[in-house]
Amino acid sequence: MTWAQVDRTQLLELSAQDPWVRWATSSELLAVAGEDGWACVGPWRPSGHWGGTAVVAPGSPERAESEALAVLAALADEQGVSVEWFSTLPGRSLEVPGGLAPSGSGHWDFLWTRETPVLDRVVEGVELVELDDVEDAERIADFGLRHNLSFEGYPGRGYATLWLGVVDDGDLVGVGAVHELASGIPHLAGIVVAQEQRGRGIGALLTARLTTAAIEEAGVSTLGVYSDNTAALRLYDALGYRTAHRLHTRSLRRSRS
Repeated sequence: MTWAQVDRTQLLELSAQDPWVRWATSSELLAVAGEDGWACVGPWRPSGHWGGTAVVAPGSPERAESEALAVLAALADEQGVSVEWFSTLPGRSLEVPGGLAPSGSGHWDFLWTRETPVLDRVVEGVELVELDDVEDAERIADFGLRHNLSFEGYPGRGYATLWLGVVDDGDLVGVGAVHELASGIPHLAGIVVAQEQRGRGIGALLTARLTTAAIEEAGVSTLGVYSDNTAALRLYDALGYRTAHRLHTRSLRRSRS
């Protein structure tokens, strides 16, 4: 399979306005396209964290994504950046080019919505409060890690444009954030509810309010969720989110050899 470099405008057209390309990529995108699909990398956050994905048609050559990554990694090297992660569709193989080495992997779904959610359930006795990314960073991190060991809210790093907390009788029982992607699009992250408080609708309340804030800001909200988190996927579906892609992501690092 032959991969040819394309710009973002061309990729949007070739991918039929794919939600990943449309909302998760910025003007710094590096992209290639071929007869069976497309692939791209770019900064995930305004501060960097370069990575991306390849989307190919069923029956594409086994090495299609590997060859795409090799081309994209070389283009990134020319710009003085390194690809830190790369995704394929589930079940597709990926060989890492020289100069990079795999350091982990995971499966997750990239979701989006342009619909302002409407809640039909009231959570009695709770209050939503805005938290500060810096001043409340320790409190947010302590709460998040206590109730979810894989908490990925990253408070205090400047990623969040908004943190909301749910308070019940003075106690924090839920947190969640709106992060900004390098594309400028809002991305929900770090949504955690206290284990003993789950089932009350707190997660739905938090997600709905954060989604509303994101849509008011940019007209769209995105988020990522582990593919095996069926409860969260059901919730996001009920709030109007659509799955753009189910992805198998490999974390990458510079190899020493």
